[in-house]
Amino acid sequence: IGTVNSVTAALASSLMAAFAIAEQMRQEREGRVTAQAELRNAYEAIPIGLFTLTAQGQFSQTNPALREMLGVRSVPKDHWSDHFELGAWDKLQKLVLSGAGQEMEIRSLASLGRDQKWFMVKATMARDKIEGSLQDVTDKVKATGRLLFLAEHDPLTGILNRRGIEKVFEESVSELAEGNAMALAYLDLDRFKLINDLFGHVAGDEVLKQVCDRIRSMLTEGQSIGRVGGDEFV
Repeated sequence: IGTVNSVTAALASSLMAAFAIAEQMRQEREGRVTAQAELRNAYEAIPIGLFTLTAQGQFSQTNPALREMLGVRSVPKDHWSDHFELGAWDKLQKLVLSGAGQEMEIRSLASLGRDQKWFMVKATMARDKIEGSLQDVTDKVKATGRLLFLAEHDPLTGILNRRGIEKVFEESVSELAEGNAMALAYLDLDRFKLINDLFGHVAGDEVLKQVCDRIRSMLTEGQSIGRVGGDEFV
């Protein structure tokens, strides 16, 4: 009887251990399924474009954010270079080979009815595929370009300001040693203050813009015009 009880106890203990292990495995499996579902939901909902490419550059997986950036409804089966500027595939390969943590800016292809966009790309090699992300930075690039433009151009007329004039002048002087000629002309609008006094500054601004447009129409390649003061040009 004692032997039977020992065997029964051992079997019961083993059975309980098996049940415990099975329950733990079930919970772990449910946890993995839940985690996978959460990852899938995050992949679909994240506002950053995510993509997977084959080693040859064909799309194999994309999330909704990236498809919206590319202007497609389903996962594109075409090549990376079919959506971005010339040489974009070579640039992406160099980015991947440079190691993790690197990023670059690329432009979309200019297409009829769609404005060209700028994107920030991060990518890395995962086994035999390229995994990466895409962020639309068009507004940032345009704002930066606008600030750079205003740093050297007059906001009213769009021609060079004093800083822009000095930059062009220095570049032209440096080319004199190479035998290139340089000419500098100064133009002042007589009685311009009278226009502002009689018709207002709005009319005066329009006169300045029209004067600049007419002068620019007479310039040839390599010639520039800038606004030194209110009604003074070079």
